[in-house]
Amino acid sequence: MHANILVVEDDDINFLVIHKILSSNYTVERCVSGDDCIKFCESKTPDVILMDVEMPGLDGLETCKVLKNRDVTKDIPVIFVTSHREDHEQTLCWQAGGSDFVIKPVNALTLLHRVGAQVKLQYQYKKLKKMVFVDGLTQVYNRHYLTSELVKRLSYAKRNGTAFSLLMADIDWFKKYNDFYGHLTGDECLKQVAQIIETNHLRGEDAVVRYGGEEFVCIMPQVDKYGLETLTNKLKQRIEEAYISHEGSPFGNITLSIGGVYSNSVSNVDDEKWLQAADEQLYLSKQSGRNCITIKEL
Repeated sequence: MHANILVVEDDDINFLVIHKILSSNYTVERCVSGDDCIKFCESKTPDVILMDVEMPGLDGLETCKVLKNRDVTKDIPVIFVTSHREDHEQTLCWQAGGSDFVIKPVNALTLLHRVGAQVKLQYQYKKLKKMVFVDGLTQVYNRHYLTSELVKRLSYAKRNGTAFSLLMADIDWFKKYNDFYGHLTGDECLKQVAQIIETNHLRGEDAVVRYGGEEFVCIMPQVDKYGLETLTNKLKQRIEEAYISHEGSPFGNITLSIGGVYSNSVSNVDDEKWLQAADEQLYLSKQSGRNCITIKEL
């Protein structure tokens, strides 16, 4: 279990001290400001964040509050590093969403134990979350995750006035595939298709869900019409280039019918309406001969 620790510290000496203590047990990376930390976490999720409280610009407390208000970063434990020993100053750390804190000057043994405790808790949390929210066959998210998360993502997009897209894809003539090749080969096909879809969605905020037997849903925050068109066309191309043989298909290989809906500025947070609208577009793709993409604005 080799965890990644992000140290948010603007002082070079303080960072070097922390790095020396932790680097033999963990991968240690650094940001020098709150804004840099937020940008870093948009593309890469550390296991634990060590956050200096006092920094120029966005301080550690405000940075933590921003992270805790974002779906993709809210579960990252934050350990504050502070020179304040007063109870009310430490209370502010807890109120900002911190999981723990250490006092400067940092004691090596204390830091190792507290980081180790958060790494262990995070590992257990991820294991539990995987059991609840991950499809056992394909290893992408399952429908329970969709039920839990979609409305939260939509609400966040509405609050921030950002774009949002939802994609629904169905493997064409999959029953014929199972009948011809057998269910074990069908399972392997499902796993391969799920992997291709995941590869097409590398952003941390995107989520790929196995919605039904051979149906997949992709949640795509901050993706507008242009982004949705780009991603769906790329997905269609990736599936075609995989050349998964399908004797029961007129195309000769596995293909996808894809339906997508988007909003450049979310106003509707009804998750059922979004899913229904995506399903309607998927139906139109099937009616058009399958191996098609149909999208519309919601």
